[in-house]
Amino acid sequence: MFVGRKRELAYLEERFERGRPELLILYGRRRVGKTELTKEFLRKKRGIYYLAEKLPENLQLKKLSEKVVEFFKEDIITEFSDWEMLFKYLATKQERYVLVIDEFPYLIEREPGIISAFQKGWDEYLSNSNVFLILTGSSVSVMENRVLSYKSPLYGRRTGQLLLNQFPFNEIGDFFEKKYEFDDLLKIWGTLGGVPFYLEQFDSDLDYYGNVMEKIYNQNEVLFAEAELLLNEELREPRNYFAILRAISLGKRKLGEIINETGIDKSSIMKYISILNLLGIVEKEVPVGEEPFKSKKGLYRIADNFFRFYFRYVFYYKDLILTDQKERLLSILKDTENQFFSLTYEDFARSAFKWISESNYFEIGRWWDRNTEIDLVGMNREEKRILLGEAKWSERPVGTDILAALRERGNLPRWDEFKEKEYAIFSRSGFTKTLVDEAKSDRSLILVHGNKRAV
Repeated sequence: MFVGRKRELAYLEERFERGRPELLILYGRRRVGKTELTKEFLRKKRGIYYLAEKLPENLQLKKLSEKVVEFFKEDIITEFSDWEMLFKYLATKQERYVLVIDEFPYLIEREPGIISAFQKGWDEYLSNSNVFLILTGSSVSVMENRVLSYKSPLYGRRTGQLLLNQFPFNEIGDFFEKKYEFDDLLKIWGTLGGVPFYLEQFDSDLDYYGNVMEKIYNQNEVLFAEAELLLNEELREPRNYFAILRAISLGKRKLGEIINETGIDKSSIMKYISILNLLGIVEKEVPVGEEPFKSKKGLYRIADNFFRFYFRYVFYYKDLILTDQKERLLSILKDTENQFFSLTYEDFARSAFKWISESNYFEIGRWWDRNTEIDLVGMNREEKRILLGEAKWSERPVGTDILAALRERGNLPRWDEFKEKEYAIFSRSGFTKTLVDEAKSDRSLILVHGNKRAV
């Protein structure tokens, strides 16, 4: 079942309707839905879909040639002897057609010269043809460094690019026919992220815990081994990356703490962290408003929800999973989940800034110093506006004490440059009547119950 991606499909449709030759680059992490998106786009188009493989160049060309010949139904041609012949032939076609080459990095990783052949093919033939060419790739580093960068032979040839991201929280309910309430959806998002392939593994007839037990804590299911398989495919020395991710998942977020936990020296660990950052798995967080490269307060976090859950609840407990100790695993999860999902709720709250307030905030994040921490800060320096907020993943309604503490932090001298202040409180379990009544008479106070604005 194809879900969502309306904006991305609209983008492809708009480009197709222009009638011009197109060379589009579509990329994003594995399992994010690139293949499904291109196939959905092709469903109502005349086009060729080719999945590249880790094969020698001559076999790749042969297999693609067969696809092209089959599509155009020309029995005279059996195969093309080189890429130039293929591109020259494609340029002769008068009809508008789509050509998707999926996993383009597989095509070029063993034969770097192929990318130069594509440059020549585009410059001399396809740039004046009716082709709508889409090159996709799951290796974000390869796509950015070898296809999109200014050093690439294809630099300046592409007519557009589309980075396919994970689904945002507010769209994942569509995968489950909206059967789940907010609590379970937040936990699912915190466990799987917005990766469609992972979301499709969960069964909407099971509750959250049932899905974790059956679909993750089960050595026969794809999600059990997924994280390590992806890292093994992308990385050399995966053991060191596993150690770093495990350390961060245990709360070792400062560089020195990670070094002490893993035993990896500083020069090596920075290389590993840089690669994890490039893959979108780890990010360096600094207090909002500070320069990332200058701040000395940087903390590392696992930015990908699936990897964060995996290294907290799967990697360390594989022996329990392999011996089918599900009751113990469930107990560990339930005993610690509030702390784990409180961070997920903070992430959700920061992503919700754009719809909870009528003001535009351009710098959004968390802020902290030695004595104080604020979950949510949004700043608009031009208009001298600031929003300060808290996200409470608690089973008790939030009262006026939380608001008073938030306002006290909002009066710190560092915020004096802002003339207008808004306050936002996100609560899993709602608010006391006193706080709701106060919010009704105070336009600067925003209350969000779960994922819906209460006042």
